[in-house]
Amino acid sequence: MGCTRAELESKADAYNAAIAQSNNRQILLNSIRASQRAPMSFVGFGDVAASPNYSGSAAGTFNFGTSALTSYVLNPTVNYSGGFTSFAISNLNQTDYMKAIQDPVPPKLVQYFLDLSWPKEEIELVLSQSFVLKRGEFLKMERDVRTKCEDRSKPRNAEICERLDEDQAAFDAEGCRDFPQEGPEVVFLNTGREFCGMNKYQRALRKIRLLNLKVPYRTRSIQGVLYYLGELIAAQNYSVHPYNPMVYVETPDLRHRLVPLFEVKRGLPVLGQAAVHVNYDGDDFYIPKPALGTIDEARSLQVLDLVSTALALRTTKNDLPKSNTGVLITSR
Repeated sequence: MGCTRAELESKADAYNAAIAQSNNRQILLNSIRASQRAPMSFVGFGDVAASPNYSGSAAGTFNFGTSALTSYVLNPTVNYSGGFTSFAISNLNQTDYMKAIQDPVPPKLVQYFLDLSWPKEEIELVLSQSFVLKRGEFLKMERDVRTKCEDRSKPRNAEICERLDEDQAAFDAEGCRDFPQEGPEVVFLNTGREFCGMNKYQRALRKIRLLNLKVPYRTRSIQGVLYYLGELIAAQNYSVHPYNPMVYVETPDLRHRLVPLFEVKRGLPVLGQAAVHVNYDGDDFYIPKPALGTIDEARSLQVLDLVSTALALRTTKNDLPKSNTGVLITSR
C-alpha cells in the first residue's frame, strides 16, 4: 500500500499544478482574445478518476516425502497498474455559465478582497467600470484637492499630491486633453486601452482617496474584467502609442509607488522567463516572472489570482447574491 499512497500523492501534486497552470493560461488566453476583439471560450476542468490496482499469485511446485515436504519451488507474480483512467473537461460556452460571467460583480465580492488587504487601487481598476459625479460634486472635489495640496506638511497629503502632480504632467506630456462634459453629471469611465483614458480615471481615484470621499461606482462583470485585461494587453502590444499600465500600491518600503499592473509581452520567452505562456493564432504571449519582494514587483500574478477567485465565486451554484447596486470607492 505504500507504493499506492506515494503514487497518489505524486499524481495529486501534479494534478494540482496542472490545474493551476491551466487556469492561469485560460484567463490569459481569453484576455488575449479580448485584446484582439475575438470570441472568448471557456472550459471546465473536471474530476480525475485514479485506479492503482494490484493483483498477485504464488504458483509453485511442491514435493512431499512420506512424512514431510522435501522440496519446493515458488514462482510469485505481482501485477500492478496505476494512473488516471479518466479526466473530464466540460464545455462552458453555454447559457448558465455565460450568463453568470455577464452579471455585475456583487459588492460582497469587492469587499472580500478589501478585507484581505489587497491593494485598493488594484481592486478598483480591475473590478470597477465607471462612476458618476454630479457637476456640483465634481467642481467641489477639484476645489478641495487644490486647497489640500497647497499645504503639504502632512506626509500622506504630500505623497498623494506629488503623485497627482506627476499624473498631470504625464497627461500633458502625452498630449492628452480633458474634454468638458455637458449636462448635470460628469462620467468617469475606466478604460486601459490608451494612456489618456487610464490616467484620467486614476487621477480621479487618487483625488477621491486624498479627500477621503465615498463615491459609489458600477462594478464590471467577469467578462468585463477579461475585456479590461485585454485592453491592458492591447496597450502594451498593439497601440499606436504603447505604454505599460501601472498601479499605485503600497510597497515594502512603506510608501506608495507605481508598479506594473498586468504585464504581458508578445514573443517567445527565453527559458525560465515566463510565469504563464500561451500561443494564440500563431503568436506567443507571456507574463514575465515578477521580481518577487522588490519595490517594483509587477502585480500580474496577483491580478490572475483576483480574476480566478472572482470567476470561481461567480459561477458556482451557491455563488454570492446578484446585485446591481454600486460599491464605494475606498480611501486610505
